Amino acid sequence: MGELWDKLTELSNSDMYPFHMPGHKRNIDTGMSTDLFFDRDITEIDDFDNLHDASSLLYTCQKRANDLYKAGETFFLVNGSTCGVLSAVSAVAGDGDTILTARNCHKSLFHAAYLRNLNLKYLYPENTSGFGFCGPVSPDDVADALMNNTEVKAVFITSPTYEGVYSDIRKIADIAHSHGLPLIVDEAHGAHLDIAEGMPEGAIAQGADIVIHSLHKTLPSVTQTALLHVNGDLVDRDRLKRFLRIYQSSSPSYLMMASIDDCITYMMQHGDEYAKALLSYHDQILDVAGRLRHLEVPGYSVVNDPCKIVISCRNTSITGTQLYDILRSRYGLQPEMACESYVLMIITGMDTQKGIERLIEALEDIDGAIESKIDEFDSETDHELNPDCISEGYFENDHEVNTKDNSEANNESDIRHERLTRSISLRNAWDREHEYIPLDSAPGRVAGDFVNLYPPGIPLVVPGEEISADLIKAIKEDLDKGLNVQGIEQKSLIRVVV
Repeated sequence: MGELWDKLTELSNSDMYPFHMPGHKRNIDTGMSTDLFFDRDITEIDDFDNLHDASSLLYTCQKRANDLYKAGETFFLVNGSTCGVLSAVSAVAGDGDTILTARNCHKSLFHAAYLRNLNLKYLYPENTSGFGFCGPVSPDDVADALMNNTEVKAVFITSPTYEGVYSDIRKIADIAHSHGLPLIVDEAHGAHLDIAEGMPEGAIAQGADIVIHSLHKTLPSVTQTALLHVNGDLVDRDRLKRFLRIYQSSSPSYLMMASIDDCITYMMQHGDEYAKALLSYHDQILDVAGRLRHLEVPGYSVVNDPCKIVISCRNTSITGTQLYDILRSRYGLQPEMACESYVLMIITGMDTQKGIERLIEALEDIDGAIESKIDEFDSETDHELNPDCISEGYFENDHEVNTKDNSEANNESDIRHERLTRSISLRNAWDREHEYIPLDSAPGRVAGDFVNLYPPGIPLVVPGEEISADLIKAIKEDLDKGLNVQGIEQKSLIRVVV
C-alpha cells in the first residue's frame, strides 16, 4: 500500500478518539452501506499534513509522484483535472489576456476563460481519415498563429484526445518557447504515458510547461483523482499554487489522496506489468480487427493511444448507437460512449484477459452477422440509450455513415469544423441578459450559453459566438439521434443574448 494509506490504517487501529470532523467519527458500525470508508476518512489533523501547505507527509507523497513522472514539481488534485485546467490557465493569463487554444478542448478551458475574462484564439485540429473525430493539432498552425503575434500569453492543447489522438507536443512546445510562451497540455487521458517500459512518450518529456493528468481515467485510482505537473521557469509557481488553493476544496479528501499515493506506489512497483498487459490486450484486438469484414478498428496510425479502441461501423448497416446497444444488451459489455458512426472503448493494464476475449468474440460475432442478421440484433436490443454514455460528435463528420464509402466521408463537409464568428466576449455574453428562443429562430443570434455533447464536454458553440443555420441543423440532428445535447432546453429552445 501507499504511505498515506498505511498512515491512515495506523490511525484507524489506534485508540485515538476523533473530536474533530468528519461527523461520522470514524464509526464503521452504523449499518450504512458506505461506513466501511469511515475509519480512514479524516480532516487535517496532527501528523497528516495539509495539502495546501504540504511540508511533511503529503509533501513526500507528491514528491513520490514527481519521481514517477519526472517533472519539475507535482501537485495532487482532488477536484479532478478540471481544477488543474482552471489553475493552470489562471496562473498564466489574467483579465483581457489571450490564450491560443485548440477548439476541441474540454469545457473547463472555456470556464477558465470565463472566470479570468480571457480572449481565445482558436487552433482547428486536422481532419481524420473519415472516422468522424478530430485529428491532431498541426505545429505549423501553431507557428502561423504565433507569427507576429504579441498578444498571446500561453498555448493550450489537448493530447491525447478523447479518442486517443496525439499531437506533436515536442514541436509545439519548441514553437511556443521560441516566443517565450508556456505550453499547457491537458493530458487527462494520458496518465499512463511514459511511466513504464513500452509506454509512448508523454507531454512532460516532450517539454510542456504544465501537464494535467486524470489518474482515474487510465490508471488504478478512484474517480476525481488527478495530478498537475509543472516544468521550467515560464510559469510562476507561487501564482500557480495560489490558484490551486482557490479551485481545490479547503477540505481535501484523505481517502482520495491515499488513492493517488497508492496508485503511484503501484505503478512504481508494477508499471512494467501494467504496460505489458495493456499493449498485449491492444495488439490482440487489432489482430482480430484485421480480419473483420465490416466493422473497423483503426490502428496506431489513426488512434495513437493504446488505451483507446474505436469501433467504427461507418460503412455498415448499423449506427454507432445501435452498436453501443448491441454490445451492452446482448454481450454485457459497457462502452465508454457512442457516436453516430462509432463506439469508444477504454482498455487499460487493469483489464483481464477474459474481458478482452469477450470483446473480441463480440466483435467477431457482430461482424459476421452485421448484414444478414441485423434483424436478430434489433429484436434483442431495446435501444434505450444511456444519455450519459452517448456523446461526442463534436466536430464529427456530418454524413450518412451507412450509405457512403470512406472516400465520400473524407470529402464530406464537416459542419463541426465551422468557424463561428465571435461577436461578444465569452464573459459578457454569458453574463448578459438572455432569452430562450426556438432553434429555428436562432440563426444570426448570439449564443448566451454553451451547447455541447457530453461526454466529453467539448462546446459546439460558445457564448458570444453567432449561431449559424448549419449549426442548428447539426444540433437538431443530434437531438433526433437521442444524443446527450447539453444547453438545449426542452429539446427545442436555445439561450441567446438579448
